[in-house]
Amino acid sequence: MNFLSILFCSALLLLKLISTGDSMEIIGGNEAKPHSRPYMAFLIGSRYCGGTLIKPNWVLTAAHCPLKNKDSVILGAHNWRKNEKEQQRLFVLRAVRHPDYEKCTKSNDIQLVQLDRPAKMTASVSVFSLLPSEKDLKHGTMCSTAGWGVTKANSNTSSSVLREANLTIVERDKCHKIYGKIKSKEVITKNMLCAGPLKRRKDDTCTGDSGGPLICGKDLRGIVSFGPDECGNPDIPGVYTRLTTAYLNWIKKTIDGGF
Repeated sequence: MNFLSILFCSALLLLKLISTGDSMEIIGGNEAKPHSRPYMAFLIGSRYCGGTLIKPNWVLTAAHCPLKNKDSVILGAHNWRKNEKEQQRLFVLRAVRHPDYEKCTKSNDIQLVQLDRPAKMTASVSVFSLLPSEKDLKHGTMCSTAGWGVTKANSNTSSSVLREANLTIVERDKCHKIYGKIKSKEVITKNMLCAGPLKRRKDDTCTGDSGGPLICGKDLRGIVSFGPDECGNPDIPGVYTRLTTAYLNWIKKTIDGGF
């Protein structure tokens, strides 16, 4: 990027941070059955984010989630504000953003978080095994996501309990056209997936759910990345980092041991 592009990008980021924040949360949906998603991680940095436990000592999340050494990671939580016996609190040893992550375009919005020690595997804490290769998804494919984000647009209060929502994949070209009209700098690439609510619903991710999983069938296919300024708009799908072969190879190389 040249200097003018960087300057323009920085201005856009500042305006977005002032007006809406830069993370995602669940709008609509419903409360998840307690401890039914044992791979979910709640990340507490300078803001809240979600994540997926993919190894006993590694969590997969979004690159735009700000994390540093000794930030907290809660596993096995349903109500993260309570001292539940199922919970395990660990700490960030190091956070590894994708080397090609771009704040302005939100491309390569993927990050690995190494924990200070391996989590103990229990009925409430377990890893989500990644696929050995990618697979693109067709328009209309049913998926789900989950997180502890806000439950109302323009709210600043995250949900105490884990919530989940069902979504359907939106054709990439259609999604690209939608975002081209509202956010000229946000291009929907082949490294991204778009997913929107079922008919007549406003289910969506919003501030606080960033980094959480997009699960289609039994497979982890994406990571909550970004969406419209006003969450829960049924006409504008949310955008997710798509777990491509290139990203899977980067994950393997980073954690030095495969899946």
